[in-house]
Amino acid sequence: MSAHDAVALEVVSGIDPLPTLTAAWNRGERVLLIARDLPDALRTDLFTRAVVQRELSTTHAHIRSDFAPEASVIIATSGSSGSPRLIELSVDALTTSARLGTRVIAFGEGDIWHASLSSASIGGLMIHVRALVTGATVRHASSPRVWSDLAGITHVSLVPTQLARLLDDPTPPPATLKAVMLGGGPSSNSLRKRAISRGIPLFATYGMTETASQVATGAVTASDEATLAGSPLAGITITIDPLHSEVLIDTPTLARGTIVDGALVPFTQPFRTRDIGAFDANGRLHIHGRLDAMFISGGRNIHPETIERALTDLVGGRAACVVGVAHEKWGMRPVAFVDIDLMGISAAFLRAQLRERLEPYLIPDTFFVLPQDEASRFKPSRAMLAQRLARGERFEELA
Repeated sequence: MSAHDAVALEVVSGIDPLPTLTAAWNRGERVLLIARDLPDALRTDLFTRAVVQRELSTTHAHIRSDFAPEASVIIATSGSSGSPRLIELSVDALTTSARLGTRVIAFGEGDIWHASLSSASIGGLMIHVRALVTGATVRHASSPRVWSDLAGITHVSLVPTQLARLLDDPTPPPATLKAVMLGGGPSSNSLRKRAISRGIPLFATYGMTETASQVATGAVTASDEATLAGSPLAGITITIDPLHSEVLIDTPTLARGTIVDGALVPFTQPFRTRDIGAFDANGRLHIHGRLDAMFISGGRNIHPETIERALTDLVGGRAACVVGVAHEKWGMRPVAFVDIDLMGISAAFLRAQLRERLEPYLIPDTFFVLPQDEASRFKPSRAMLAQRLARGERFEELA
């Protein structure tokens, strides 16, 4: 299947992309979303692969919703490989996802969602689509650092490091807060319990660009495991492949496919996520890791997410990223990058604490300080850190 030419929209923090997007969708255009800070070489590469003909100028026109059926959005996502893929989603998939999601986390007129995630990502874009569908409001702002940054807010999407930073603020969270949507990878039990003990209305969620964001969502209690992702949304079927415990998804929100050299390669259902999961006795989905992140060390399967959850428990919810590196004796061994923020934590301390939580073969051989460029991201890239290690880049090692 061939993809016809696309247009590009540069997404700028603090500027609502919907007027420009909806005007393009009314014309039936396919819109590639581009973050303003994208390196020039990567921008050129994405434009070439998506066959971009022109860039759109930001407009403040009235938002209309009579979209042409062929209209779509194209999102560049690195996934687990680190190499950007172009995922094309129909507008119908986006609006359907918004409607299904608001059945679990109510969001409507009078509500305000704090938007600090980039609109060039599916998580950031869906905040605007939910508001479009429900008549609610979006407030554009930077990442919240203290609770006062969320004054008057009813909804917010956070990754674990953002939530950990907010929990360091001793002042009470806003009384207006109805839902904190926690996504962006593994989060620890201690982080979730800290939030719940503060009265935070916490929701776990699971989804991906290919499924127009969330496919499972649920409220979190203090007794829930850190792997909890929630129950499947209405109209979405999630099954577990018994061979490798891979999560399979049948959903009306599935993307059209991925664009390869200008051609659309369609996705088929059920969609194979490459995530490893299971259901609990209450029919709720738990996510344990990635098939393509797992590696074998001395004949044992190692899931980096297991080690990352334990590490984030020890460093107050700050980011941790574990990758496998080649080892002459064991084949592969884990090394860990930790955002310690000059907290004075030593490698000896981490090893001693991890021995109380993990089996010996799961203890990383080396602990590095997470480099600032990765620490500043919403979610550190395991693939990029592995590539940098393989190229011989040197990192600050914890003594």
